Amino acid sequence: MKKAVSFLLTGILLTGMCITGCSGTGGTNSDNTVQSEQEGQDKEPVTIRFAWWGSQARNDQTQEVVELFEKEYPWITVECEFVGWDQYFDNLSTQIAAGDMPDILQHDYRYLETYVNKDLLLPLDEFVGEEIDLSDVDESYLSGGMVNDKMYGLSMGMNTFAVEYDETTFEKYGVEVPAQDWTYEDFVDVCRQFKENGIYGCDLTNFEDWALYWIRTKGATLYSQEGKGLGYEDDSIMEELFQMRLDLVKEGLLPTPDVANQASGTEDSLIVRGDAAMVTYWSNATAAVANATENTIKVLPMFGPDADKGSYIKPSMFLSISAQTEHPEECALLIDFFTNNLEANQVMMGERGVPISSTIREALKPDLDLTSQAIFDLLDYSKEHSSPIDNPDPEGAGEVVTLLQELEEQVLYEEITPAEAAKQFRTEATAILEGK
Repeated sequence: MKKAVSFLLTGILLTGMCITGCSGTGGTNSDNTVQSEQEGQDKEPVTIRFAWWGSQARNDQTQEVVELFEKEYPWITVECEFVGWDQYFDNLSTQIAAGDMPDILQHDYRYLETYVNKDLLLPLDEFVGEEIDLSDVDESYLSGGMVNDKMYGLSMGMNTFAVEYDETTFEKYGVEVPAQDWTYEDFVDVCRQFKENGIYGCDLTNFEDWALYWIRTKGATLYSQEGKGLGYEDDSIMEELFQMRLDLVKEGLLPTPDVANQASGTEDSLIVRGDAAMVTYWSNATAAVANATENTIKVLPMFGPDADKGSYIKPSMFLSISAQTEHPEECALLIDFFTNNLEANQVMMGERGVPISSTIREALKPDLDLTSQAIFDLLDYSKEHSSPIDNPDPEGAGEVVTLLQELEEQVLYEEITPAEAAKQFRTEATAILEGK
């Protein structure tokens, strides 16, 4: 009930009805705008609800894009709903239970298959070549949104797990920026140099993503790729990772959980406050960090060894259509607008990941700032230094992630040993996954 009330209040405060803007398809042909306005005179007004998660910078950008879309398609009104990542899927669950699911929603790789199995999403295949143009999109960028040979999500951008760093802070303390093929030992050495100057080398974030990456470097996967359960057999792999994080925190190179958890969002994170020089996160989040500080933020691949095996290119997030919507074609038009409209992408400038349309990527390059150029360069590097993505996360993955985070915190406060945590994780994660 508290979640439902919280979401209702959030919706009252944040839901937007966007009215003005200007655009042509591709951002270059004003005749399309005139044609859309003429077509709109013959159409019944339609309202669709669009939900996403994100930082304040993303929210502002998205509402600006929605305004452009409404100008292009004047018979369509888009009601905007946005909250932070930590609330987003809980809020969606509340809406789904109440039969009040948004028409179009930002979706995540972790939950895509679960939603498909519950018949909550509409396949997008019927709109391709009609409302949605994918002629400039490589097929490899579409595979992440496929479940059972149908497309249920279209990627909003390409993305990879990486190390974001504050170039200004590196220069301030005279620390050399590592090469792209750096190792874990290089990472520790850089962190120690910043500790000597009174700040953390790196923020404490995303143990789940460390685990996904780390296990892949060992030639295995977190989740089974054939059936239910975990995808690795040797618990020493997870024990080593727990130990690694514990060593980094005990040495003061990373903060303790209580310090890290004091941040109220990207704008208040340790790297933005100047209390940490780096943060491990998904590359598309680099823009949000950069927007929150005057310093220059850039990005490096994850450190090795075997980084090529561990790294993978992932859809930053998807746009999906609710199976409950009464206006699927209008939702598909909005998906196409985010994908192919140049003016819309000039607003976002890759904030949700490097655009999947080759035409849009080429058009944006001359206007990229230093941070965006670093993100684009990283994805170019990652194409040649990564391995195929794992299958979509299985049902129960959200519970497994919660378990993983709880065990890591116990390890970092030395309430249990890394070996005990690795053993407990296998027992409880297996029960979760095999019970679904």
